[in-house]
Amino acid sequence: MNIDYDAAFDKYNTRYEEHLGAKPIGAYAKFNKHMIKRLDREEFDGHLDKYVQLHGACKRMLDGGSTISDALVHDFEEAAAWVAVQAPDLYSMFRGEIGDPKEAAPEMAP
Repeated sequence: MNIDYDAAFDKYNTRYEEHLGAKPIGAYAKFNKHMIKRLDREEFDGHLDKYVQLHGACKRMLDGGSTISDALVHDFEEAAAWVAVQAPDLYSMFRGEIGDPKEAAPEMAP
């Protein structure tokens, strides 16, 4: 996946402020059940990569009919929180409604 990190960071800032309000970089807030820090541009890329990686792993496991462990679900939900994305609930994931990682990680224009 060829991610447009600049566009993704802009979307992150919009989502963050919608859900948590205008907070300075480095401030902590609770997003659902996870404490997250408002990320700067440098920190954001790594968290976005982790979210996209875990999203892909969950999707592959669900598509393949594998059971997903509680630990993986927790890691996925936490990774989503760090990029200010509402992770789908467990029941939706089992129905295959895992969402689209491109919402948080848009692709670069060709």
